[in-house]
Amino acid sequence: MSIAAKNRRVRAALAVAAALGGALAVAGSPGVASASTGRAATVYTLSNAASGNAVLAFHDVNGALTPAGTYPTGGLGADAGLGSQGAVVPADHGRILLAVNAGSNSVTALRVTEDGALTARSTVASGGTRPVSVTVHGDLVYVLDSGSGTIAGFHLHDGVLTPLPGSTRALSAGAAGAAEVAFSPDGRRLVVTEKGSNSLDTFTVDRHGVPSAASRTASAAAVPFGFDFDSHGDAVVSDAAASAVTTYSVASGTARQLAYLPDGGGAACWLVVSRATGTAYVANAATGTISTYRVRDGALALTAPIAATVGGHPTDEALGRGDVLYVRDATNNRLQAVHFGAGGAQVIDSPSVLPASAVGIAVVNG
Repeated sequence: MSIAAKNRRVRAALAVAAALGGALAVAGSPGVASASTGRAATVYTLSNAASGNAVLAFHDVNGALTPAGTYPTGGLGADAGLGSQGAVVPADHGRILLAVNAGSNSVTALRVTEDGALTARSTVASGGTRPVSVTVHGDLVYVLDSGSGTIAGFHLHDGVLTPLPGSTRALSAGAAGAAEVAFSPDGRRLVVTEKGSNSLDTFTVDRHGVPSAASRTASAAAVPFGFDFDSHGDAVVSDAAASAVTTYSVASGTARQLAYLPDGGGAACWLVVSRATGTAYVANAATGTISTYRVRDGALALTAPIAATVGGHPTDEALGRGDVLYVRDATNNRLQAVHFGAGGAQVIDSPSVLPASAVGIAVVNG
């Protein structure tokens, strides 16, 4: 049986399961968790609603994503796409979830229970306007405010966020379209991609958690967007305009280009890297495909221009155990689980419909 035929059967089975309902919780019912057992992971996305932001949870049960509750953040969304990566991320070894509230200029920390349910612990001002991305290293949290063109730091303790004095920094002069902030694996650098000004900013973080002024580097290609780090600590960045990937060393405190390689798709925007396998997964939003690269010490090899065809408009990505790739499809307003194997990729669509305003994706393994 072909992979396409298998995918059709899986989707049909999921549609039947959705119609049966039964033990499944309903997304939109605050605090209701799934009654299913055997959960491998919980996947989260943000409603990003201007009337009240919330985290939407889904359990991965034997490959099927089933609704597991809706949890208000206490803030407001923007009711529109944020054009960013990292709007919701896990912290404290998966015991905390951090989420931006772009409509109320705040960030929320939520406690994750053993069954994947959430309880809001603290909501604080983000330090600027229109927060779109958040990153964490140990007990340090930094938020990227694209509206004000700044980053701001916080301490995280037992789910409580406390502003870090003297940590707010402006992006470099002329920065526009800030898309993501992320710590390097060693916590010594913060990197920000800027789509509108085709640049990367690098900040050096001192022993107190306070960053230096921004060091600007022009990107290798236009519209640098989502990025992650390989096991060597090099930044692996998607270039949306060229649908390519560029690697940069940030060890010196500024970004230095190492390699550049197009993927043959269209609009490579979101990107995640498996530190275990050295595989970079790139969502090509315009062509509805996932490309894969092998990344090692900054070197790039395109292993599959089309590793999976997911259709729609693939955007946010997150990796689960065993390199299961979770993807948010912004055209069909759904989540997808992509399983890669020797016979090809198996794409499992969630039958649940997300709000059109939804942004971000994060996974916490059970």
